[in-house]
Amino acid sequence: MREPLVTVRNLKKYYPIRSGFLGRKNKAIKAVDNISFDLKKGETFGLVGESGCGKSTTGRMLMMLTDPTEGTITFEGKNMLNLKGEQLRKERRSFQMIFQDPYASLNPKMTIRAIIEEPLIIHGFKEKEERSNRVDELMKLVGLNQDQADRHAHEFSGGQRQRIGIARALALNPQLIIADEPVSALDVSIQAQIVNLLQDLQKKLGLTYLFISHDLSIIEHISDRIAVMYLGNIVELSTKTDLYAQPLHPYTQALISAIPRPDPLDKREKIVLKGDIPSPENPPAGCPFHTRCPKALDKCRVEKPILSEKQSEHFVACHLYTQP
Repeated sequence: MREPLVTVRNLKKYYPIRSGFLGRKNKAIKAVDNISFDLKKGETFGLVGESGCGKSTTGRMLMMLTDPTEGTITFEGKNMLNLKGEQLRKERRSFQMIFQDPYASLNPKMTIRAIIEEPLIIHGFKEKEERSNRVDELMKLVGLNQDQADRHAHEFSGGQRQRIGIARALALNPQLIIADEPVSALDVSIQAQIVNLLQDLQKKLGLTYLFISHDLSIIEHISDRIAVMYLGNIVELSTKTDLYAQPLHPYTQALISAIPRPDPLDKREKIVLKGDIPSPENPPAGCPFHTRCPKALDKCRVEKPILSEKQSEHFVACHLYTQP
């Protein structure tokens, strides 16, 4: 069993909605609603769900780019939410992020050398030669030519720009990389190259990944364990093998049934969910999925299920598995 690198407990992010002349808070958008999970050293933890389910907000809270409303994020025994100033900046070297859009995440006015070098400058690497050698090393590591270091981002393709983003994320030798839909803006042929690069880097450098995506095919390819999110909640968490072989939650079953199958003889039935995702401003009582669930019970409409272990390392939040 791998040791946890990061432990997340009861994490919430509520955005207040204010109205009226005095701007009083009368409601809140529950972007992330009381989730808990561990990131184990050296693993890839996939976070999957439809747009708006809270995946990216979760990643940004782990990066300390968004302040949680409640909860704890523990890294190597330290609660990151209690750290301030220089102490927080020092610990954040261990956390880096790869952003979704390689066209928007790179400064068009800076050269590639300056983009990759910037984290080194911020964190006190004063020797120019040391920084320059590190940039060359990182570019080679991600499959870029060091002779291109003095060019600007607009001179590169989308796949090359994402490689630059990966090199920047690796500059400070982090332990955890949060990859927020890192291939969704790329062509399918390029997606495979970037995913393979991430896997190679993980083996070489011993990295831990939180890989966020809405694409279950990519999540299946890269992940060791997977958490499925719906309306700010984790509804199922399992190893990749168990999740795809025997999904327990009706929402997970519907998602997996929708994955395109290359085998024309595969007659697996596709589960079509009815209705729209409820608003996080006004989520339904009870189970958040019951308004679209084809297997909903009366209990689901009034009582929210708790994520609990039903099989070895397989957790699900569903009343179907609590019936006598």
